[in-house]
Amino acid sequence: MNPPRTFRTSLGSYALLCGVLSVPLLLLAGGALAGGHVERTALLLSAVPPAAAALWLAGFKLRIDDSGIEYRSLLGGSFRIPYSEIDSLRTHTIRTSRGLYRQWVLQLRDGRSLPMNLKPFVSSAYSVLLQRIRGGA
Repeated sequence: MNPPRTFRTSLGSYALLCGVLSVPLLLLAGGALAGGHVERTALLLSAVPPAAAALWLAGFKLRIDDSGIEYRSLLGGSFRIPYSEIDSLRTHTIRTSRGLYRQWVLQLRDGRSLPMNLKPFVSSAYSVLLQRIRGGA
């Protein structure tokens, strides 16, 4: 019997997304600290994007146990699937005008496909998930 593994959003995902979205807030805060006049409304509004991103990232969860997989994301919904219903985990690379995008898809035995966003998790989440799907320890 393997202990359940629960993966949450990695600190790197928070740092990257929230850090980029915090640039206007940091610029305004720096201006206020330097003695310049900064509207409070502008300061508060510039805090909304990083706060919203942090809440969004906090919604991601991947739980892997002996019976199956539980996955939750804010935009993709959530599901609980036993291993007996999973045929494979596939990775697709999609080319867009912005570059390459990797998408993970659970192929189920009944023909359905369930997309998963594994980017917010630590890189070992994919390895553990693939190992469990294949029936390994």
